[in-house]
Amino acid sequence: MIRVLEKNIADKIAAGEVIDRPVSIVKELLENSIDAGADAVTVEISRGGKSYIRVTDNGCGIEKDDAEIAFRRHATSKIESARDLDAVETLGFRGEALASICAVSRVEMITRTKEARAGRRIAAEGSEILENIPAGCPEGTTVTVRDLFYNVPARRKFLSSDNSEARRITDMVSRIAMAYPNIRISFINNGKKVFVTQGKGNLLRNIISVYGSDLGRDLLPVHMKRDDFTVEGFVSIPAASAPSRSRQIFCVNGRIISSRVMEAGLEEAYREKLFTGRFPAGFIFLSMPPEKTDVNIHPTKKEIRFDDSLQVEEVIRDAVRMALERKEALPQVKAESIRRPDEKPYTAEDRPSKAPSESEWKDKGEQVDIKNILSNMRREEEYRSHVEEEKLSKLEEELRPERAPSRPFDFENLKYMGIIFRTYILAVDESCFYLIDQHAAHERVFYEKLLSQYNASEKSSQQLLTPMSFDVAAYVAEDEDKWIGELLKMGYEIESFGERTYIVRAVPAFMGTGEAEDFLRDVFSQLEDRRDLSDRKSLERLITRSCRSAVKGGDSLKEEETAALIRDLKACVNPFSCPHGRPTFIRMTRYEIEKMFKRV
Repeated sequence: MIRVLEKNIADKIAAGEVIDRPVSIVKELLENSIDAGADAVTVEISRGGKSYIRVTDNGCGIEKDDAEIAFRRHATSKIESARDLDAVETLGFRGEALASICAVSRVEMITRTKEARAGRRIAAEGSEILENIPAGCPEGTTVTVRDLFYNVPARRKFLSSDNSEARRITDMVSRIAMAYPNIRISFINNGKKVFVTQGKGNLLRNIISVYGSDLGRDLLPVHMKRDDFTVEGFVSIPAASAPSRSRQIFCVNGRIISSRVMEAGLEEAYREKLFTGRFPAGFIFLSMPPEKTDVNIHPTKKEIRFDDSLQVEEVIRDAVRMALERKEALPQVKAESIRRPDEKPYTAEDRPSKAPSESEWKDKGEQVDIKNILSNMRREEEYRSHVEEEKLSKLEEELRPERAPSRPFDFENLKYMGIIFRTYILAVDESCFYLIDQHAAHERVFYEKLLSQYNASEKSSQQLLTPMSFDVAAYVAEDEDKWIGELLKMGYEIESFGERTYIVRAVPAFMGTGEAEDFLRDVFSQLEDRRDLSDRKSLERLITRSCRSAVKGGDSLKEEETAALIRDLKACVNPFSCPHGRPTFIRMTRYEIEKMFKRV
C-alpha cells in the first residue's frame, strides 16, 4: 500500500538533507543573520553544538505576524517566483532552515523589528509550535537550539566527539568571518571566547584574528578586475606553503563554497612554485553576475555551478599570478631568523617565571596581594594588545593593495655584482639584495626552452658531426611508439639502429652536445618505469626530473655565460622557481640588513 507519511516523519526525513550535524545549524542561522542585514553576530555553542547553540544578531528582525510562519517549510522572504532562482543574491532562499532545525531539536526564537515596541518569543519542538507570545528584547533575532537529534537517536549516535564537532563549527564560522569583514562576528565555545573580528571591513585583520599574525606576514594581496569579474583577497608567498588545503577559503558573491574550479585556478597559479604535497594558503573572494551561477544544486548550498568554469578558473589563476609576480613574493631572509653561531636558541627555560599557584603560595606561607596580581595581569594584557595592534598596523602598511599595487618584478632594475661560492649570483636594486641560484635558474631555463621547442610548429635542431648511439632496455624498445614521437617533437632526430640501439643525428638547437646526451640518458633511464610520454603530464614530469644537465652549483661561469643565463631567465614564464619548486631568487631588504647592523 502507498501511504502519505505523517508530517512529523516527513519533516524528519526532509531535515536530514539540510541538517546532518551541529555545524549545519550554525551555518544556516549565521547566514540568516547576514541576510537580515546584521553588522554584529554572536555565535555560542556548548558540547560541540550538540546540547546548545545560540546565534544572536542585530539585524532587521521578523514581523510578529511572520514569526510563526518562518518555521513552516518553504517559507522565505528571499524569493517570490521561479525566475528569482536564476539570479539568487541572498545566502538563503529555500525556506528550509528553521523548519529543518525545528524538526530535530528544541528551538526558541526571540525577535523584534526596529518599529515594533515589543518582540515575539516562539518556542518549537519536533515541528510543533509550543508558544507564541510577546517578549521584551532588543532589535534583531536570537535563535537558541537545544538537544539536537533528541528525537532521532539513530542520527545522534553518528555524531563525532564534542571537540571534533566544535572544530567543524570553528572552521565554518572562521570562513564566514573572512567573507564578511564588515560584520563583527564573535564566537564562543563552552563559555570561552574563541575569536572576535572587528567588523571594520579589514580582511587582513580578520585573517590575523582567526589564524594569527605569523600567517599575516606571509600574505600577498590579490586584486584584479576583468570584464564582469572582480577577484579580491590574499594568498601566501610560495615559501609559506602548508601540507594541506585547510587554509584555502573560496567565496562567490558572499557565499562560502567548496569549488574544484576555484581550487584548480589557485593551484595552477602556483604550478612549479611548490614541492609536491605542499599547498598555498588562499583567501579568494570572487564577485560575478549572479545569473552566471547556479546555487541551487546542493542541499546545504556548499557548491555552486558556473556557466563557464574555464573562465572562472582562468580569472582566479591570472589574479593570483599577478600577486606572485611581485618582488614581495620572493623568499626573504629576515634579521630575526639569523642567529650568531655562538648564540643560544630561545627555550622554555628563558620564559619569565609564571606566578605560583594558590597552593604554592600557601605552602610558602606568603601573603598574596590578589588585587596587585590582577592589576599586573590587566596591564600585561593591555601591553600585548598594544603590541598586536602595532604588528597589525605594520602588516597593513606592507600589504594594503592600494599602497602596494601588483607590478611585475622588473629585471631591468637589477645590477649584477658577481658570483660567490661558484653557485650564487649576486644582484641588487634600489631596495633589496638578491642571491640567484645558478643551478635552479638554469634548470628553469632548460625546462621552458624544451617545452617551448616541443610546442613549436617548426623544430630548431643542430646536426651532429658524429651521431650519438644509445642501447636501451628491451621493454623500452618494445614501447617505442610511446616515446619516440615526443623526442622528435623536442627537436631530436632519432631512429632505430638495430634490435635495441638508437642513433641520434640531431639535437635541439639550444642544447650543448653534452646536455643533449645527458638528457637522453636520463630519459631512457626513466622510460624503464614504462612511462608513456604521449601523456602531457607524464612528459612534463619527465622533463622536470631530467634537468640534471643544467649548470651545477660549483661550476665556474664566465661573465658572458652569467649574463646569458640571466637574460634567458628573464624570458621565462616563471623565473622565480625551478621546475621542482625550489626558489631561484632569495632576497633581503635593505631595512633587514640595516637592522642587523643596528642602524634602525
